[in-house]
Amino acid sequence: MKIKQLMCVVMCVVLMLSCFAFSSSAQDEVITLKAINCNVAGLPSFGGSDVRGNQRVIGDYIIKNDFDIVAVQEDFGYHKHLRNSLEGYISTNHTGAIPGGDGLNFFTKDMTIYNETRVQWNDSYGVVPEGDRLTPKGILYAVIEIAPGVYVDFYDIHADAFETEGSIAARESNYKQLTTMICDNYEKYDRPIIVTGDFNAYTHDVGYNSNMLYYFQELCGLKDAWIELHNGGDYEDFSEWYATGMEDWGNWDSVEKFMYKDGGGYKLEAVDFRYNYIKDEAGNNVSDHAAAECTFNFTVDPDYTGETGEQPELKVVEKSPFAWLRQVKWVFVVFYIFFSNFNEFIAMIS
Repeated sequence: MKIKQLMCVVMCVVLMLSCFAFSSSAQDEVITLKAINCNVAGLPSFGGSDVRGNQRVIGDYIIKNDFDIVAVQEDFGYHKHLRNSLEGYISTNHTGAIPGGDGLNFFTKDMTIYNETRVQWNDSYGVVPEGDRLTPKGILYAVIEIAPGVYVDFYDIHADAFETEGSIAARESNYKQLTTMICDNYEKYDRPIIVTGDFNAYTHDVGYNSNMLYYFQELCGLKDAWIELHNGGDYEDFSEWYATGMEDWGNWDSVEKFMYKDGGGYKLEAVDFRYNYIKDEAGNNVSDHAAAECTFNFTVDPDYTGETGEQPELKVVEKSPFAWLRQVKWVFVVFYIFFSNFNEFIAMIS
């Protein structure tokens, strides 16, 4: 009897030690995610650059550098050329060419995309020369399973452009709308967050950054990967970069960004960030501006006290057979905008 009792004690100790070892290894596990964000400039060229070929160059660059997740903007009428060059990648449902497409898409390497949701901006400004009212720009939201049971809320945006008073106000409205969506989802689901896209503004340029710091850092608690890694985490003093004399566009604190936040029992850290121009064989830039490239590490938060497990309301969104109606609607919208602003068009071409 004593021998049986002794064996039971030994087995219990072994099980406890093995559980402890498993727990320690799980907490020490690091999930690395390599992401790229790029405005692919998929607008009609009308005899200019080879947009079809440029999409293939971008796709080849992504494959060569082995990115796990890709976020794009201005992915309009040449989508199939980009998609075909990304063999093996899963993508969100393409919304079509201009004027009906929003130009936003995600591509993932063997990672399931759930809850694909597209939201048009409440406010936009400018027809001539800005053109922001001519396409339904906005937010692409999705939940991506980056590893078994690890879900991340991803946001890809294309904000209102230009520096006019109306554009700055519209862009602030865009940021406010995005902030509301991020905060609502985070409160409801408590998942890690990665926000990327073409913000059409710099954090350091307070003249027209549309209160970016207030909305994303103060209200949402997001960190900016470039600022964390290349400006010492300082969101207000950029004097060292000004002193270099280097142009900011595509080089430092540019308009393409990666912002992020912990959640769901995972700590999220940006460990590498850079801006790169994607070039063709002749050395020409093929994207609208420099792509943002960021590597993230996900680690288990040992102090997390929230609930984990199966995520609610996750589904793969299939493309609607009536998606073409969006294109038809926007043809009429553009005609209306054109005739409502006819004098501006005449003034521009005269």
